[in-house]
Amino acid sequence: MEPSPPLTPCLIGDGTVTSLADMARALETVEAFAYRYLVDGECISEGRGTLVKILADDVSSTMLVNGCLFLNVASFRYVNFRTDVDGGVGFELHADGSVLELAPVDDPEMRVTRPVIRLIERDAFDPELFVRSDDEDEE
Repeated sequence: MEPSPPLTPCLIGDGTVTSLADMARALETVEAFAYRYLVDGECISEGRGTLVKILADDVSSTMLVNGCLFLNVASFRYVNFRTDVDGGVGFELHADGSVLELAPVDDPEMRVTRPVIRLIERDAFDPELFVRSDDEDEE
């Protein structure tokens, strides 16, 4: 009998994810949100916004501009998510010395004025996008 392959984690309600694909999938559940941005434990900015785009690449920045969040999961080391007693899920996106906290809110007005656009390309998590030799580019 062959040994069973190792299982991937099963996270229900609370968890920590480090894979870019898992981070993006968890964050796809967010539309409108309240946020706090902390640097070295100090709140630098807070407010509300709409998640407009999720991507994973090594060149684009995560930006919050005019209440629109363009979120590059590659900007973060890991994401914690926790479910509160009311069933709401909060996210903490951890980078080196900073944390972006997102608390989803049900705000139909924000969704109407700024529709959520999911633009994750299927190959966004292709390992070759992150490690590519010059020889491969010439083919």
